[in-house]
Amino acid sequence: MALVKNEIPILEYDTEQTAVIMPGHHSDFVFPSRAVMLFMEPEIDDFVAENECEVIGKFVSVTKDFYVYKTQMNHVEIAFVQAPLGGAGAVQIMEQLIAGGVTKIIAAGCCGALAEDTEGSFFIPTAALRQEGTSYQYLPPSREIELDDRPIEALCKTLDSAGLHYKKCRTWTTDGFYRETKEMVQYRKSEGYSVVEMECASMAACAKLRGVLFGQLLFTADSLADVEAHDIRNWGNDYFAAAMRLAMNAVTEV
Repeated sequence: MALVKNEIPILEYDTEQTAVIMPGHHSDFVFPSRAVMLFMEPEIDDFVAENECEVIGKFVSVTKDFYVYKTQMNHVEIAFVQAPLGGAGAVQIMEQLIAGGVTKIIAAGCCGALAEDTEGSFFIPTAALRQEGTSYQYLPPSREIELDDRPIEALCKTLDSAGLHYKKCRTWTTDGFYRETKEMVQYRKSEGYSVVEMECASMAACAKLRGVLFGQLLFTADSLADVEAHDIRNWGNDYFAAAMRLAMNAVTEV
């Protein structure tokens, strides 16, 4: 194992996989092998109220408590939990799921559109640009991280079966929501990135280090396609529930 030093701290990387604090150190949760992480809240509450869902875990943070639920989808047991905004917080939840036995994860949430589209367009990332910090704690520095084929195939199959249009894409992961400048947006568009979000690269890196499968379903909310006029539209609020169901179905196919 080696610690690779660099003048720029974010580029420093330790190949050692064991840390001083490891996920699962304070719990004995046992989860199904498949889990869905959802960047939403009211839709989860509605689903729990309308279906027989068992609470199988609780992750305590200074922000709030995150409850892990168990349900059945296509006769397969799955866990699902709300995911917090941003790569660092999302990966903390992801680590705890993996420590509890999860080996296949699908995340679902909204993103910003970088190209002209309609609100609620579905995208399946095949690679993520690492313009955030968390992924650099899990993998050596690189410009992009590729996502796993099996979850991508499962998501494609699920959306095809539902008769829904979607696109595979490269996504721009950033942790600087208020630093998406006009020139930066134009640059990312010229590089071929279709959407922007705040978690994909981080979660993909964590999954690769821990040896689990990860995929993500995105749907467009606001639009940055016109850098002169940010269009918030309806923040994708009409599509959260559908994305949740699609992710739950897809994870049973992984």
